[in-house]
Amino acid sequence: MLPGLLLIASMLLAPAGAGAQQRVTFDSRDGDLTGGTPTRLEALLTLPDGPGPHPAILAMHGCGGMYVKSGSRAGLVLSRDLAWVERFRARGYVVLQPDSFGPRGRSEVCSQKERTIDSRRERPRDAHGALAWLAAQPFVDARRIALLGWSHGGGTALATIAEDAPGRVPGVEFRAAVAFYPGCSDPRTSKWARDWRPRVPLLILNGELDDWTPAGPCRPLAEANAARGVELVIYLGAYHDFDEPGSRVRIVEGLGRAPGGKAHVGPEPAARADAIARVPDWIAARLR
Repeated sequence: MLPGLLLIASMLLAPAGAGAQQRVTFDSRDGDLTGGTPTRLEALLTLPDGPGPHPAILAMHGCGGMYVKSGSRAGLVLSRDLAWVERFRARGYVVLQPDSFGPRGRSEVCSQKERTIDSRRERPRDAHGALAWLAAQPFVDARRIALLGWSHGGGTALATIAEDAPGRVPGVEFRAAVAFYPGCSDPRTSKWARDWRPRVPLLILNGELDDWTPAGPCRPLAEANAARGVELVIYLGAYHDFDEPGSRVRIVEGLGRAPGGKAHVGPEPAARADAIARVPDWIAARLR
């Protein structure tokens, strides 16, 4: 058993049918924050065809959580996230989607200025707990696991792959990471960003017009770490959530960290098409 790894024997799963989603549970690595007892996380597991072992993607949701809040799809996983899960499943990946919010009594943190669940505090510990769980599964190739996150989950990706990331399990590593429109910090003004050193290659995708998590600070952060494999793509004419399917650009209000409490979100067809083509190939090249 891996050092410090807590697993329930019943959750060492045998593969189910391809494409079927299973609910699994495992412990976060946040015992140092909770006073000793780690948070038990719940996650959705999607399996591809064949017995494996398969490469895997850990997908971290944004500040709105994993699930739709209202309307006919209330309670279902966001369509953006599901679309990416299916793309990766079709290419032979196991995909794990942990819920960082529900087990901590929250459905979202977008409305909070001072967030009670933070992308640099709780969530890297969740990601490393999920990584350890994935690495222990017989149907996963533990040498080929990548991390992907959107917005708050993108910021989580940056924090998770840092050399000094909290919750790391010795001997278990991600091979690569992708961050969609993360909240970057500028190394010219942020000590955290100046000290940030990624352990693995990272692809950052942002929209030129993003007025929630602006692309501007990502540029100097990527330039300072280009030699460590950090790449940045900025899509012209694109806002936050540019990879969202079947919707329109709209203004979302009540946001704790957006200027004036509101921001534009929604798809940009060219950016979305490029990301759909670029991201799987970029990950595959680094998991060889």
